[in-house]
Amino acid sequence: MASTLKVSLDLDGFFLEAHVKLRPLDFATDGIFLAGAAHYPKLVSEAIVQAQGAAGRAATILSQETLRVGGMVAVVESDRCTACLTCGRICPFDVPQLNREAMGAGAIKGAVEIEAARCRGCGICVAECPAKAIELMHCRDAQVRAEEKALFREVVTA
Repeated sequence: MASTLKVSLDLDGFFLEAHVKLRPLDFATDGIFLAGAAHYPKLVSEAIVQAQGAAGRAATILSQETLRVGGMVAVVESDRCTACLTCGRICPFDVPQLNREAMGAGAIKGAVEIEAARCRGCGICVAECPAKAIELMHCRDAQVRAEEKALFREVVTA
């Protein structure tokens, strides 16, 4: 189950929380919460209190009409995607999914899509895409080149 949910286990085989003091009900994977004897052996009363806390944490997410995501998310340019699925194989979060209805590069039927709410912005798919069809928002190639140009201009004029 730990590998399916992409969550960590401690040395005793119990689920490991994100942080012992700051986030005792959360996993490192967002949106998954911890409660009961899956954490460690505990009294029923303690497990009930922890379950109520986990339900409260989940309710804060479910009660929102929209979810805000971070700025660093991967975006696929479908007209450049060759549907090779390299990104899907190497993504540690299984975010890239093939959309068989989308049109890819050269009018190929099928292109990868990345759901922004699930993307963690790690950039592994960006680095590995052989077609260079994936870029990170707020960290696009043109933006990085412009920053490099400005940086070297400052060095030369100084």
